[in-house]
Formats: sequence, structure tokens, C-alpha cells
Amino acid sequence: MKNKIWKILSIIIGFPILYILFGKTSIAIELFVNKDLDYYIPFWGGIIVLHWLSVLVVIKFLKSQKKRLVDIGYKLSNKGTLHLVGGYLLVAILMLVGVEILLNNVELDPSKFGDISGLIPKTTSHRIFFILLVFSTGFCEEIVYRGFAITQLNEIGLNKWIALIVAAFIFIGIHGINAYTNRFFFLFGGGIMFGVTFLLSKRLLYSIIIHLIINLTAMMAILQLIK
Repeated sequence: MKNKIWKILSIIIGFPILYILFGKTSIAIELFVNKDLDYYIPFWGGIIVLHWLSVLVVIKFLKSQKKRLVDIGYKLSNKGTLHLVGGYLLVAILMLVGVEILLNNVELDPSKFGDISGLIPKTTSHRIFFILLVFSTGFCEEIVYRGFAITQLNEIGLNKWIALIVAAFIFIGIHGINAYTNRFFFLFGGGIMFGVTFLLSKRLLYSIIIHLIINLTAMMAILQLIK
């Protein structure tokens, strides 16, 4: 039992530490401090790698326990997953086309970029990449920090609602160490909302969809930079 506990903690705490460390690399500094947009895709590409690596580790752990993703709330079949991906891509592409039309022949005001410069996809190539990033974020984070974290913490003895709170607190860490001070209530509140959705529905589909929708709307943030 102790070995299982340590493996679970190494996943749900270890990966946020990796995200925090990645946020301290020169790639992150160039993007967020020096605001060099050439590092937009390299940085967020690294985040995508961490997302899917965490899911692969979760799957491997579940297999060692003779379990599958369905046991932590992901109940879609392969066909259902294809429908989810297809539906998301349709909505995302329509939103991309809409943003591109609205930005056609308009000038952006760089002075409005502010501290969120590294978060906003400012070019067409960035927005196309952003579609991939959003899916990775909504899908992988719900698998790891809702389905896996909550169910496994509950299995090792925590009340499911306490497990939800712990998972929501840990979830903040994947957004960087500074998120615990400058974005705490937003991210913690989001973690609680996604967790409650998961526990009440007993499936990850709904929290994944909500997560995807919320993150995808960030593509529209570029419109506030129009002069």
C-alpha cells in the first residue's frame, strides 16, 4: 500500500514540479520576460509534451493496477473519442476562421499585450498551434488532475471531496510557481469547478468539454489588442 501511495504522489506532485521547472528555462524566460514570440511554439510545445507524458504515465500506472482509463471516469469508446476530437476541431476551426476574418486588415496595439503576451496566440500560425494546445490541455489535465488524482487519492483514504480540494491545489502548480500567488483564486476555482463536475457526473466527458470551451475562448483575446 505504501508503494502505491508513493507512486500516486510521484505522479500528481512530480509532474507539477516538472512544469514549474520548465517554466524557469531560458525558453520560458525568452517568451514571458523578453516577449520574444519566436519562442511561443517551442514553449507551449514543451507543455504539450509534458501533458501527454503525464497521461502515458497514468495509463502505465493503471495497467500495473489492472485498471484502465474507464476506471477513473473516461468512459468514451474509441468511436466516442473520435467524435469528441472531431467536434472539437470543427468548433475550433470555425472560431479560427472567425478570428482571422475579424483581424483582416486591422492593426494590433502592442502596448496592450501586457503580462499575458506569452499566452495570447497573436499570429495565424500561433492560433493554429493553439488549437492543438487547447485540446491537449483540456483532455490531458482532466485525465490526470481530475480523473486520476481524485479517484486515486480517494482510494488511499481521502474523502472524495477532500481529494477534490487537494487535486485542485496541486493543479495550480502546472501553471507555474507564480500561479499560487497571482492566479490562485482563478485556477483553484477552476479546479474545484471541474472536480465537482466530475464527481457529480462520475465521468470526465463533461469536465473535458467545459475545459476545452473555456480555454478555446482565449483565442478571442487577440481581439482586445485591436487599435
